[in-house]
Amino acid sequence: MKITTGDTMHVYGAIGAGVDYAVRFKVRLKDKIDPDALKSSVSSASLRFPYFMGRLVSTAESFEYADNDLPIAVINSEARVILNSAMTNYHVWAVSFLDDFIYLDFFHGITDGTGMYRVLATILYHYCKNVYGIDLIPELEASDIEAEMADPQDTIEEVPAPETSYTPAFTLETDGGLTKSSPVIWDVKIPEDAFIKFVRENDSTPGTMVELLMGKAINSLYPDRSKPIISSYVINARPMVGAEATNHNCLGMSIFDYSPLVNSMPLSTQGTVYRGKTFVQSREEQVAAGLAVNASTVKGIMNSTPSLKARKDIFTAMFNGGEGFISYLVSYPGKWKYPTIGQYMKEFWTHPPCTFSLMVILGAAGGNISLSIQQRFSGSSVVNAFLSLLEENGIPYEVISSGASDVAGFESP
Repeated sequence: MKITTGDTMHVYGAIGAGVDYAVRFKVRLKDKIDPDALKSSVSSASLRFPYFMGRLVSTAESFEYADNDLPIAVINSEARVILNSAMTNYHVWAVSFLDDFIYLDFFHGITDGTGMYRVLATILYHYCKNVYGIDLIPELEASDIEAEMADPQDTIEEVPAPETSYTPAFTLETDGGLTKSSPVIWDVKIPEDAFIKFVRENDSTPGTMVELLMGKAINSLYPDRSKPIISSYVINARPMVGAEATNHNCLGMSIFDYSPLVNSMPLSTQGTVYRGKTFVQSREEQVAAGLAVNASTVKGIMNSTPSLKARKDIFTAMFNGGEGFISYLVSYPGKWKYPTIGQYMKEFWTHPPCTFSLMVILGAAGGNISLSIQQRFSGSSVVNAFLSLLEENGIPYEVISSGASDVAGFESP
């Protein structure tokens, strides 16, 4: 199976950069995991998503997915896995479990968070149906394979790339003087009702409020910096290009500048500013135009560059393009959509790939907001400054865990 346009940079760039480009979902259920029920549920999900059943291989010219008839690995361990390897039956996703936790590890090169959530929801649906006897959820039984496999960037009208320039951002490793290290992740749990009340009082949304608070935290630590604090917020671009069903990477970005002017405003006004910036940058025409530029660039590179090595080199530079221009990234795919499954979920964490200096991924399930904060530098000054802002605003929280990143590795073909 060929790599589609929307996935190309993610695959070639991630392999070329040698990063751990996978996402790990950690779901804690109300009871200890039933191994046989989980294996049956994973088998059902693999039948539901046949286009995710492949092994990444290479030729002299390109990467592609080869058919893989081996079952998806279901591993009784919480340990970090290696995707595309014998450990995971050479698949690009795998499932693990331990006690009352289920772990889903997924290669970001084949799909984005929306696609991964669909697989996770399908696994949990079949599991909860098998174990708890929940009612039928038609949306998770139905499929439109053709629409899901279609990549809008394959057919989007190509456009010339505009001249662009980017403002160097304040980064904690280079400008903040923090020592680079292997990735570390903090999992922080916040009662959903308390956080949503605070968000609404300040004319914000959960994702943009975290954007604000992290910018405010960094500003409190480095008020005299010479570079701006610039952050990005992930946008699901499917609605803007009429491709709701696609399970390929289909993302846009909003960019925020936590400027001195913004910092001088009351928090409720800051919330209005950031929400407005999100609205403006999420307009259909703007997001579609961004995808068209990306598709045109990718197709141009693939058509003009015949060798695998050259393609990896070019896409690696694109993949690393945010270095020095983004202070941190925030992503919030939205509240868990299926309450009949959610009633059995005690915790829900999303550990991101190791691609930015500082990242915050939000989840919402089981009555809690879960924040996974990942950094590639040592020390806890930034996390502590962020948590102090929660305390100042009367928002209760609990640090559930902290430690080395457990996202999957990937065996390069």
